[in-house]
Amino acid sequence: MLKKGASLIGFGAKYGIKHRKKYTQVHVLLKSKRKCPECGSIKFGRQAVGIWACKKCGYKIAGTAYDVSV
Repeated sequence: MLKKGASLIGFGAKYGIKHRKKYTQVHVLLKSKRKCPECGSIKFGRQAVGIWACKKCGYKIAGTAYDVSV
């Protein structure tokens, strides 16, 4: 059973619980709020696969596909 608030999004009832849980974990990680290491704003997000950028100051950094570690 999943925790309250963690919804299984994207697949509906298809593909089995294991795949839907993994998809949900990746989606939550990808969409989480991040602070820009340069200006400190919360408008830091993924621009493309492996490219993370701040919408406020324009700072760009390369990272992994779903997460960035600075």
